[in-house]
Amino acid sequence: MPTSQEVLSCLRRVRTLHFNAHSQAETGWEGRGQGRVEVSTLLENSLVFHETGSWQPNHKSAEHPSAFAFTNIFRWTAIGQQLRLEHLRFGVDKPVLLFDMAPDEAGQWREVDPHLCGQDVYAASLTIEGHQVRVAWSIQGPRKQESIVYTYQTV
Repeated sequence: MPTSQEVLSCLRRVRTLHFNAHSQAETGWEGRGQGRVEVSTLLENSLVFHETGSWQPNHKSAEHPSAFAFTNIFRWTAIGQQLRLEHLRFGVDKPVLLFDMAPDEAGQWREVDPHLCGQDVYAASLTIEGHQVRVAWSIQGPRKQESIVYTYQTV
């Protein structure tokens, strides 16, 4: 099972992403995306992912008639034997803590405690498979039943 530093080293080599989103609810969050990842280093144990790309919903609607651009900024930080994942939508100085992750007995990295956003519960797992880092998200709530699988490709 990789250490937090080994996972961070692998994340440092990420350059592209693909993701598939599926929903069992009426949210319309069904489709696929792809894009580029620029990785920057703020501190020795911290990386920032600048994700840009396009999202293609499976079903066109008035709200989403075709593919559209997306951006995300995430920070990964190794803290001892855990990884912290933060969303930087409000900037580097105002991170939104998603969760800390630790390896489980099967060798997958999982959230220590899920992220709560209103009534929605966000959980994720991370695995490294060759030149890919796979992050599988689960979002559960009264109106959400979604799964999103990110596949990050390393160089």
